[in-house]
Amino acid sequence: MGKPLFSCYYVSFAWGSKAYGNVLDDQGRIWFYDLGRTWFPQPAGDGLYLETGLRERFRNPVLQSRRVPPAQLADMRKKAEIARGGQIEKKHVSRDAGSAGCEAYLWERSDAYREVKLGSRGGSEIRNSSLEAGHLLEWLWGELAMGTHPQSRQK
Repeated sequence: MGKPLFSCYYVSFAWGSKAYGNVLDDQGRIWFYDLGRTWFPQPAGDGLYLETGLRERFRNPVLQSRRVPPAQLADMRKKAEIARGGQIEKKHVSRDAGSAGCEAYLWERSDAYREVKLGSRGGSEIRNSSLEAGHLLEWLWGELAMGTHPQSRQK
């Protein structure tokens, strides 16, 4: 897997444990991962997080068939840079609703990145005020179906 640029996930611990998602790398490849346990980013200072911790989250990824063309990926990376400036609002809605969300990763050092929360829905809701964050969510969830289990797409 190349450098992770975007990820979308689904987690629920209400009726059993489910934690999985997709990650889009800098080569335009989409990978499915099954988290299987709680993950916390590893701080690198100055609001950055270490690449090693992020890779731990995406351990044992499975390559998917869908690819993102380089021009579209470059456009989405620019939108992620702009979304970085959005205001983040967090709201707790429910304890057992699960949560689905997406993030962008801006690489500021070769071994460290800045996380940009794009948004989430479910028991814990996150809203990024940037219009670009909304566009990215539509693209990641809608067009790429990221954050869904590959088996659910086969039905």
